Amino acid sequence: MDERLLTAFLTVAETQNVSVAARRLNITQPALSRQLQKLQRHLKVALLQSHHSGVGLTAAGEEFLPVARRLVDEMRKAESFARMLATGAFTEITFAAPGTTLIDIVIPFVATLDSKQLHSHVIETPLGASLEQAVNTADLVIMPSEPPRDLASIALVELPVWAYVAPGHPWADRDEISLDELVEERVVVATTDFMSRRVLDGAVDVAGLTVPQIVETNSGRVAQALVATGNGVAVVTEDAFFGLKPAKITTGHHILSVWLHAGWRADHYALERVQELAEELAAFAQARYPELTPGPIDPQP
Repeated sequence: MDERLLTAFLTVAETQNVSVAARRLNITQPALSRQLQKLQRHLKVALLQSHHSGVGLTAAGEEFLPVARRLVDEMRKAESFARMLATGAFTEITFAAPGTTLIDIVIPFVATLDSKQLHSHVIETPLGASLEQAVNTADLVIMPSEPPRDLASIALVELPVWAYVAPGHPWADRDEISLDELVEERVVVATTDFMSRRVLDGAVDVAGLTVPQIVETNSGRVAQALVATGNGVAVVTEDAFFGLKPAKITTGHHILSVWLHAGWRADHYALERVQELAEELAAFAQARYPELTPGPIDPQP
């Protein structure tokens, strides 16, 4: 198996367009077509088929796709492991997280690392992605959900789900807002692709409440922009923008919040170093967001 040919196949499968895939791979379209033909000749099976809107997978291509992903992942891990053996040090790491977590926590943390000692990559992973699949493409995955027990993991930080209001709003000087009060306002939230929305929906359902005035946006940043003029409350976990004032949301004796966890493969070839980085990330996140009492750093085997 040639990693270059498999990567060509995966890129075309993702983009569903040979021209777009060729640009992404920084090669010519004829060169990419030759690579695809070579792979299919080698496998003796057709993986791709042309249609009116581009290129799609055949039934065999659909079956082969996850196998190709695993092969490429393992090849890259083998290369990284060989480099570590050659240098005696773990020199490259890939972090994966949903978009908001990448921007607010992972990228600021990566900026504190010595790039001469450790070269870091960051990739975005959807909120609903399988953690088991994510750790096969990244060394350290940060998600707002508890990893399964077969992964090594650590609790990073508990983040409040904030109610953000404009400076002129009657709640601007308050530290806490009850869920009962919140549902009486115009609530601006992100879609269910974001954990803040899922947590809010769950709390509202448990309390037997409804939100009569709700506006859905495609990101927490847009939600904040919409309430910056003073109309409504943005419910998000991300950092404040546009001069908005934050308040925690209370449900009885509890604060509405989201726990972030880091997970990684228990058989990772650089297990000790990855765990050290996870612990450093936990300390960084807890120092950056001290609003709620952090849980103990307790790596799970």
